[in-house]
Amino acid sequence: MSLWKEIESRIAWDFRVGDEFKPGLDGKYAFILDIYEGEPKVALYKIKKYSCESNTIKQQPPSEMLINAAKKEGADRVRHGIFNIDGEIEAWVRNNYFAYSD
Repeated sequence: MSLWKEIESRIAWDFRVGDEFKPGLDGKYAFILDIYEGEPKVALYKIKKYSCESNTIKQQPPSEMLINAAKKEGADRVRHGIFNIDGEIEAWVRNNYFAYSD
């Protein structure tokens, strides 16, 4: 079984950065926009009881889509941090990582 199929039911698609430690999110996953060294990338965000772990995904959306999402969040290539994904990136992730058949 692929990692994506294994965690699909634990994805918090409505996750918002800043909600990490709200009740009920321990053990869940979310997708975030992680900007580091001037490059926005989509990352899988694992929410743990007292911490979170961010790992960029291998296949990334087109750079224009990433830059537009960062701008919507008020981020730019200078400001590092984590930000919410937008609906366009969510749709891209769903189509590229969760649209599979057995």
